[in-house]
Amino acid sequence: MAAIWPGSRVPNFGIGDQLSFYDTATSTPQVVYADGALSVAHDQPILADARGMFPVIYLSPAPGSYRQKLTDANGVLIFDDDDIDVPQSADYEPPDPGVTDPTLLVTTGMRIGYYGTAAPAGWVRCNGRTLGSPTSGATERANADCQALFLHLWTADATLGVSGGRGASAAGDWAANKTIALPDYRDRIAIGLGGMGNADINLIPDATVDGGETNTTLGATVGSAAQTLTAAQIPAHQHAKGTMKMPNHGHPTFLSSRNDSGVSSQTTGGMVLTTFGQGSYPAHTGSAGQSTGQQVGGSGEIDIVGSTADTGGGGAHPNVQPSLFELVIIKL
Repeated sequence: MAAIWPGSRVPNFGIGDQLSFYDTATSTPQVVYADGALSVAHDQPILADARGMFPVIYLSPAPGSYRQKLTDANGVLIFDDDDIDVPQSADYEPPDPGVTDPTLLVTTGMRIGYYGTAAPAGWVRCNGRTLGSPTSGATERANADCQALFLHLWTADATLGVSGGRGASAAGDWAANKTIALPDYRDRIAIGLGGMGNADINLIPDATVDGGETNTTLGATVGSAAQTLTAAQIPAHQHAKGTMKMPNHGHPTFLSSRNDSGVSSQTTGGMVLTTFGQGSYPAHTGSAGQSTGQQVGGSGEIDIVGSTADTGGGGAHPNVQPSLFELVIIKL
C-alpha cells in the first residue's frame, strides 16, 4: 500500500518551489506517483502551485526509504533530508483466544460483589432462584450458557436443590432440563470455611451452625439478626440491699378464763403478760418484762433485698455488624 508524502497539499511552501526525491544516500532519482495505485509517475522536480502547495505525492513502500530535496524557484536550497522511512501498512491479526492462560481468566463459579442491581453479561445473581437450560423454566436464567455453572454447582454443593430430585449425574440432570438453586446471599456476608485444607480453626463452633451442619460445610449458614440472652449469659451481679424498719406496734388480743371460784376474767389490749383479773390494758412499747401490761413489739431492723419490683422486658438485642448492601454475583 502506498503512503502519502506528509507535505502533500499543505500550503506552507513558496510559489514555484521545486521538490525532488532520490534513493537514500544517492543522487539517483526515486519515482514518486500521482495516484495510490502507483501507476502515474510525477515529473521531477515537482513544482509548488500559486498557493505554495504541492499536489498529492504517493511514495512506494519499496525500497521503503528516500531522500528529499527542496529548492526555491531560483534553485536556492531550502532543505535536503536523507534516510526517511516510508510509512508502512500493517495488517491486524487478533490474538488466538485459545492461547490465553486460563489462570488469568475469571473462572466459572467465582463469586464477587458488584455495585449495581442487575448482573452484567456472563454473571447471575446469588439470590436463591434457579438456573438451567433454555427449556428448564429456571427463574433466574434459563439459557445454554448456564451449563458450566449448573455442572459446577451440582458437583460442589450437594445441598443445592435440583428440581425433581438429583439424578445420577450433573450432566444427566442438565440433559433432562432440570434446574438447580443458586447460592442465596440475600442479607448475608461470606465467611471462610473453618478448614479449607487446614485444621478446623473453630472460631465459629459447629453447635451454632444452622441445620446441624458444621463450619466446614460449603453453603452452611450461621448467625441471626437479634439475640436474646439466657440467664447464664447475664453477667454475675448483685442488687443493692436495703433496710426495712418495723415501727412500734402492738398485736390485739383477747383473753378469757375462769378461776377456781368460777369468776370469769376477760382481758383486752396488746400481746401481754397478765394475772387473772378483770380490766383492759393499753398498748405498751418497750422491752417485755414480767409485769402486767407489758407489750411485745418495738423498732427492730432487718436487712432485705432491694427493689421488690421486676424490671426489663427480656427482649432480643440487635446483633448486626455495620454493613453495606450490594449485589452478589457468580460467574457462569
